[in-house]
Amino acid sequence: MSESDDALDQAIAANLAACRRFDDFERDEAAWDEIWEGSFAILVDFKKAVLRIFELDPRRSALYGEFPELLAAACDPQQPILYDPVFREFGYPVFDGGPSYITIPFDPWTGKTLPASLRDAFMDEAEKRFGPDVGLLDPKIDTLPKEFHSEAWWVERGL
Repeated sequence: MSESDDALDQAIAANLAACRRFDDFERDEAAWDEIWEGSFAILVDFKKAVLRIFELDPRRSALYGEFPELLAAACDPQQPILYDPVFREFGYPVFDGGPSYITIPFDPWTGKTLPASLRDAFMDEAEKRFGPDVGLLDPKIDTLPKEFHSEAWWVERGL
């Protein structure tokens, strides 16, 4: 067995242990606190953009008219649907302790194709202002005009 097999076995064992704990979960105050600080807290953390930009009101999105159920789920902290308004990306969180998510190409409620991601277009705009070495986690990104921290930048450009 290789090291990667050992790491995978450890990850599987940890996942099984977590699932077993949830099987025995009783909703007393202490156990609920543990859940809140775990999975639910991670999911809420993923919702920060829709909280900051839309105040969890899906009707504030430029895409609400076309995808109301999807945006309602994206603004609901108890739903595992994410929306990044800056990049115009929808997805499911990856509970790996980081900000990862798996983008989805279709609205799960209607089957309609979702608009294309604007991550590359956003980075093109950032590179125009800061040069080709700017990265997504570069502090310079935070100094972009306010419009670049919401849907406004791509709505104004008709993207």
